[in-house]
Amino acid sequence: MKIVFIAPFASTPKATVSARMVPMATALVSRGHQVNILIPPYDNVADSGKIWEYQGVSVENVRLGRNPNSALGYLSQANKLAARAIAIQPNLIHVFKPVGPGALAMWLLQVLRRSTIPIFVDNDDWEGAGGWVNINNYSWLQKQVMIWQERWCLRNAAGVTCASQTLMQRTHELCQPKVPKLGLLPNGPDASVRAYVSDQERNRQALRNFFGWGNEPVIIYVGTVPNGHDMDVAVQAMERVSQVHHRLRWCIIGTGEGMPSLRAMVKEANISGAVEFHSFMPHEDVLQRMVAADIAIYPYRDSNINRAKCAGKVVDYMTCGKPMVVSDIGMNRVYVEHHHSGLLTQPGNVDDFAQALLWLLDNERSARAIGEAAQNRIWNVFGWERRVADLLAFYG
Repeated sequence: MKIVFIAPFASTPKATVSARMVPMATALVSRGHQVNILIPPYDNVADSGKIWEYQGVSVENVRLGRNPNSALGYLSQANKLAARAIAIQPNLIHVFKPVGPGALAMWLLQVLRRSTIPIFVDNDDWEGAGGWVNINNYSWLQKQVMIWQERWCLRNAAGVTCASQTLMQRTHELCQPKVPKLGLLPNGPDASVRAYVSDQERNRQALRNFFGWGNEPVIIYVGTVPNGHDMDVAVQAMERVSQVHHRLRWCIIGTGEGMPSLRAMVKEANISGAVEFHSFMPHEDVLQRMVAADIAIYPYRDSNINRAKCAGKVVDYMTCGKPMVVSDIGMNRVYVEHHHSGLLTQPGNVDDFAQALLWLLDNERSARAIGEAAQNRIWNVFGWERRVADLLAFYG
C-alpha cells in the first residue's frame, strides 16, 4: 500500500514530525508499505526543497517561495503538497493536524481537485477555540480561519486518529451530527531508538563526565516552552528542593516564545547557578542528556491544551528509563502508573511537585526501579511495532 503523510510544519524544531509521524511511518514501512512524508517547512526555511530518506521513509520538503509565512506563501505550499500527493498516486493520505498548510492541502484536494483518494486526519492538539488559538499571537483573521479549518477537516475526513482521550471526545462533539470513524492513537517510541539508548546507557558515567555533571543529581526538562507555559511550577519547586539538595543541577533543553520568561523566572528564584540552558539540539544529543540525567520533569496545569496533550517528551523520558515527576492530567495518567512507572502530581500544585522530586532524590534505589518500569512499559504497551496493526486496521 502507498501512503502519503502530510505534515503541518517542518521536521524541526517542533516535534510532531519527529515524535509522531516518523515512528508511525517507519512502523508501516517495516510491514512492507510505502510511506512518503510531505512537509511545508515554512518555520525552518533551511529545509526548503530538501529530500532525504529515513529507514525507508521518503521525506520531502516542498520548495518555498519568497514569503513562506504569508497567506499566499501558505497557499503556495498547500498547492505543492496537494500536487505532489496526487503524483505519488497513494491508496490513502493522512493529514497531520487539522490546521495549517497541510489542512489547506486537504481542502484543495477534496474541493478544487475533486480527488477521490481517502483522506484521514490526525488530531494531536486542541487547536481551535479554547486551545492554541487563544494562546498564540495570531491575528483575529488567522484565528477564525484556524477555527473553521479544524472543524471542516475533522468533519470531512475518512477517519480521525486522536492522540488523546480528550481529543477523541472533542472531535466527536465538533463533528456532530455526522461523526467520522475515530481511533485513539497515542504517541510511542521509534523502534530504532531502542538500540541507541541501550548503547548510551552503557556509557552513562562517561556522558555525565563529558557534560560536566560528575556525581551531582541532575534533573532534566526537554520541550517547547510556549507563551502561557507552566514552567513556573517547576521553577518554584526547584527553588524549594535546592534548599535541601545544594548540589542539584537542572538541565533545560527548550525552544519557544516562552523561553525569555522562563529565564527571567529562574533568575528571580535565585537558582541560576544550578541551571544550564540549551536551545534546540539534534534528537540523538537530547537522548544522551536524558540517559545521563537522574530525573525528568514535565509540569502541567489543568487546561484544555494540557488535557488534550500527548507529550512526545514523556515518551522519550520513559524510553530513556527516567523516573519522572509529571502532572496527573490528560495522557500522562495513561502512560504513567503512579509510584510504579513515574510520579503523578496534582496539576499546578508546587508543593506536590516539590515533594515528589524530594522523594525521588531521597530514594535512589526506588527511583531507579521506577525508571526501569517506565522503560519497560513504553516498549511493551506503546511501541509502534506492537500497534501498527491497529493503525492498518483503522485505515481499513
